Amino acid sequence: MKISCFLLTAAFSAFLLTGVSQTISAQSAKDPLKEGERLFRLDKTEEAVPFLQKASSSGSAPQAFNYLGLCYHKNGELKLALDVFTRAIDIPGTDKKILSFNAGNVCFDLMDYESAEKWFDSVLAIDPEYAAAYLNRANSRLNTGKIRESRDDYKKYLELCPEDEQKEQINLLLTVIEEEIVRLELEEMEKLSQEQRLKEEEERLAAKKAEEEALAAEKRRKLLEQMAAAIQEAENKAK
Repeated sequence: MKISCFLLTAAFSAFLLTGVSQTISAQSAKDPLKEGERLFRLDKTEEAVPFLQKASSSGSAPQAFNYLGLCYHKNGELKLALDVFTRAIDIPGTDKKILSFNAGNVCFDLMDYESAEKWFDSVLAIDPEYAAAYLNRANSRLNTGKIRESRDDYKKYLELCPEDEQKEQINLLLTVIEEEIVRLELEEMEKLSQEQRLKEEEERLAAKKAEEEALAAEKRRKLLEQMAAAIQEAENKAK
């Protein structure tokens, strides 16, 4: 008998939970933003998109744009994600910093590292202490060959996040970067040295050529003088 009561109680509880769940789902479904956000947090990004599209088109939920762009990003629809983030920046009430940050991340995934760097520049112009933007800009700069600038960004990131779990890896990367900077500086010095040697050699050859040309000109002048003198002498004798 106790078992039957327990089963009835459990069944009744399950009924109540199902009812509550359905009520919450029904309530959130009335609000496209809440439902889209809920589905996003459950990693159901494809299901979240229609709700977030509706919420963003209503004009009353500017935060929906960021969630919508993130859904497209997670779904691999990078160009759609970038379009949402960039359009939303001009919409009143949206978070310009976060939208710019996410646009930079999409550009990075598109391997458009220069554009990514510019977006992270925009983020840091709004919030100079936004650590993640320094890290992601460092990665972008490293991919465009801006080694010294990337080093500075990695150092700034560690300054802002000294206990970051990636600290060891970043320090290792910084060691490699410093070595590369030294190599490039030595290479540049050697290049400048070679250019200086070439310049000096060119100047020496030019001076030698000028000297030879001057000597040749002097010889021609003397020869002409001798020829003129000989002609004049012959003329005088003929008289």
